[in-house]
Amino acid sequence: MSTALYPLKFEPILMERLWGGNKLQTELNKPLNGRSDIGESWELSGVEGNVSVVSNGFLKGNTLTELIEIYMGDLVGERVFQLFGHEFPLLIKFLDAREALSIQVHPDDELARKRHQSFGKTEMWYVMQAEKGAQLISGLREA
Repeated sequence: MSTALYPLKFEPILMERLWGGNKLQTELNKPLNGRSDIGESWELSGVEGNVSVVSNGFLKGNTLTELIEIYMGDLVGERVFQLFGHEFPLLIKFLDAREALSIQVHPDDELARKRHQSFGKTEMWYVMQAEKGAQLISGLREA
Protein backbone atom coordinates (compact mmCIF):
# COMPACT_ATOMS: atom_id res chain seq x y z
CA MET A 1 0.00 0.00 0.00
CA SER A 2 1.27 3.46 -0.90
CA THR A 3 1.73 5.97 1.92
CA ALA A 4 2.12 8.95 -0.42
CA LEU A 5 -0.15 11.94 0.01
CA TYR A 6 -2.99 12.37 -2.45
CA PRO A 7 -5.83 14.90 -2.86
CA LEU A 8 -7.59 14.68 0.49
CA LYS A 9 -11.31 15.19 1.04
CA PHE A 10 -12.77 15.93 4.47
CA GLU A 11 -16.17 15.37 6.07
CA PRO A 12 -17.94 18.71 6.50
CA ILE A 13 -18.66 19.74 10.10
CA LEU A 14 -22.15 21.26 10.17
CA MET A 15 -22.77 23.94 12.79
CA GLU A 16 -26.16 25.05 14.11
CA ARG A 17 -26.65 28.80 14.21
CA LEU A 18 -29.71 30.86 15.13
CA TRP A 19 -29.30 32.76 11.88
CA GLY A 20 -28.69 29.65 9.75
CA GLY A 21 -30.80 28.58 6.81
CA ASN A 22 -30.96 25.80 4.25
CA LYS A 23 -28.87 27.17 1.38
CA LEU A 24 -25.94 24.95 2.29
CA GLN A 25 -28.21 22.14 1.13
CA THR A 26 -29.99 23.86 -1.76
CA GLU A 27 -26.88 25.56 -3.19
CA LEU A 28 -24.02 23.23 -2.14
CA ASN A 29 -25.82 19.89 -1.69
CA LYS A 30 -24.79 19.52 1.96
CA PRO A 31 -26.87 16.84 3.74
CA LEU A 32 -28.81 18.91 6.30
CA ASN A 33 -31.39 16.13 6.91
CA GLY A 34 -34.33 18.55 6.87
CA ARG A 35 -32.72 21.03 9.27
CA SER A 36 -33.16 24.75 8.57
CA ASP A 37 -30.78 26.14 11.21
CA ILE A 38 -27.38 25.12 9.87
CA GLY A 39 -25.42 28.33 9.44
CA GLU A 40 -21.92 26.99 8.83
CA SER A 41 -20.26 24.08 7.09
CA TRP A 42 -16.67 23.80 8.28
CA GLU A 43 -14.79 22.31 5.34
CA LEU A 44 -11.33 22.23 6.90
CA SER A 45 -10.76 22.74 10.61
CA GLY A 46 -8.06 22.17 13.20
CA VAL A 47 -10.22 23.74 15.93
CA GLU A 48 -10.09 21.64 19.09
CA GLY A 49 -13.30 19.65 19.43
CA ASN A 50 -14.10 20.15 15.72
CA VAL A 51 -11.11 18.74 13.86
CA SER A 52 -11.69 17.66 10.27
CA VAL A 53 -11.68 13.95 9.39
CA VAL A 54 -10.51 12.53 6.04
CA SER A 55 -13.37 11.02 4.00
CA ASN A 56 -11.44 9.30 1.19
CA GLY A 57 -8.54 7.00 0.39
CA PHE A 58 -6.31 5.00 2.70
CA LEU A 59 -6.20 7.88 5.23
CA LYS A 60 -10.01 7.83 5.59
CA GLY A 61 -10.95 8.27 9.25
CA ASN A 62 -7.74 10.07 10.21
CA THR A 63 -8.01 13.58 11.66
CA LEU A 64 -6.23 16.62 10.31
CA THR A 65 -4.24 16.73 13.56
CA GLU A 66 -3.05 13.14 13.04
CA LEU A 67 -2.02 13.95 9.47
CA ILE A 68 0.06 16.94 10.57
CA GLU A 69 1.76 14.81 13.25
CA ILE A 70 2.72 12.22 10.62
CA TYR A 71 3.40 14.34 7.51
CA MET A 72 4.40 17.66 9.14
CA GLY A 73 5.82 20.07 6.54
CA ASP A 74 5.05 17.69 3.69
CA LEU A 75 1.37 18.35 4.34
CA VAL A 76 1.26 22.04 5.25
CA GLY A 77 4.60 23.30 3.94
CA GLU A 78 7.84 23.67 5.90
CA ARG A 79 7.37 27.38 6.65
CA VAL A 80 3.84 26.89 7.97
CA PHE A 81 4.95 23.90 10.04
CA GLN A 82 7.82 25.94 11.53
CA LEU A 83 5.41 28.77 12.45
CA PHE A 84 2.44 26.76 13.74
CA GLY A 85 3.74 23.28 14.54
CA HIS A 86 0.93 20.78 14.92
CA GLU A 87 -1.80 23.44 14.98
CA PHE A 88 -3.57 24.00 11.68
CA PRO A 89 -3.76 27.80 11.21
CA LEU A 90 -6.83 28.06 8.96
CA LEU A 91 -10.54 27.49 9.31
CA ILE A 92 -12.26 27.20 5.95
CA LYS A 93 -16.05 27.31 6.00
CA PHE A 94 -19.20 28.17 4.11
CA LEU A 95 -21.81 30.38 5.80
CA ASP A 96 -25.53 30.65 5.22
CA ALA A 97 -26.85 33.68 7.07
CA ARG A 98 -30.57 34.13 6.50
CA GLU A 99 -30.53 36.85 9.19
CA ALA A 100 -28.04 39.46 10.36
CA LEU A 101 -25.12 38.08 12.34
CA SER A 102 -24.01 39.54 15.66
CA ILE A 103 -21.20 42.07 15.78
CA GLN A 104 -17.88 40.26 15.57
CA VAL A 105 -14.70 41.47 17.30
CA HIS A 106 -11.52 39.48 16.78
CA PRO A 107 -8.30 39.90 18.78
CA ASP A 108 -4.84 39.98 17.24
CA ASP A 109 -2.35 37.18 18.01
CA GLU A 110 -0.90 38.91 21.09
CA LEU A 111 -4.24 39.49 22.82
CA ALA A 112 -5.60 36.07 21.83
CA ARG A 113 -2.52 34.38 23.28
CA LYS A 114 -2.86 36.36 26.52
CA ARG A 115 -6.61 35.81 27.02
CA HIS A 116 -7.40 32.56 25.19
CA GLN A 117 -4.07 30.74 24.67
CA SER A 118 -4.76 30.76 20.94
CA PHE A 119 -4.01 32.59 17.72
CA GLY A 120 -5.80 35.79 16.76
CA LYS A 121 -8.35 35.81 14.02
CA THR A 122 -7.81 37.38 10.63
CA GLU A 123 -10.63 36.85 8.17
CA MET A 124 -10.97 36.73 4.42
CA TRP A 125 -14.44 36.56 2.91
CA TYR A 126 -15.48 35.53 -0.59
CA VAL A 127 -19.20 36.10 -1.20
CA MET A 128 -20.47 33.42 -3.57
CA GLN A 129 -24.14 34.40 -3.57
CA ALA A 130 -26.24 37.02 -1.82
CA GLU A 131 -29.89 38.01 -1.80
CA LYS A 132 -30.89 41.42 -3.15
CA GLY A 133 -30.32 44.02 -0.41
CA ALA A 134 -27.84 41.88 1.54
CA GLN A 135 -25.06 43.78 3.34
CA LEU A 136 -21.55 43.06 4.54
CA ILE A 137 -20.54 45.73 7.04
CA SER A 138 -16.92 46.09 8.11
CA GLY A 139 -15.45 48.53 10.60
CA LEU A 140 -16.78 50.87 13.26
CA ARG A 141 -17.94 54.46 13.22
CA GLU A 142 -17.96 56.89 16.12
CA ALA A 143 -21.47 57.88 17.10
